[in-house]
Formats: sequence, structure tokens, C-alpha cells
Amino acid sequence: MAKEYMESLEALIDKLTLSAILEMLERICHKKAENLRTHWQDEASAKLWDKAARQIEQINVDI
Repeated sequence: MAKEYMESLEALIDKLTLSAILEMLERICHKKAENLRTHWQDEASAKLWDKAARQIEQINVDI
């Protein structure tokens, strides 16, 4: 993974909290799933993005 991306992500976590970043990732996954269903009629890929969103949702972070 590129060092600059790691540093950017770390800065975001420092600024927003890990919990907030995970919540945003969950929302992004749901939006990707919706987009795949709506614009590409790709239910298989949409289900994978929904699954990822559900898995992220299950992560409990108290940091």
C-alpha cells in the first residue's frame, strides 16, 4: 500500500475518529451496492458490497 495513502488515512482517523471513518465506509459500501443495482443491474456485486457494509457495521470501536 502506498505510504501517502496510509498517511492520509491516518490523518483522517486522527481528525474524525476511527468510528466515524468506519461509519462512512459502511455508507459508501451501501451506496456502491445501490449504484450497481440501479445503473448496472449487477445484483451479485451489489450483494458483496452490502455484505461488506454489514461486516463493517458489526465492528465495535471505542477509540
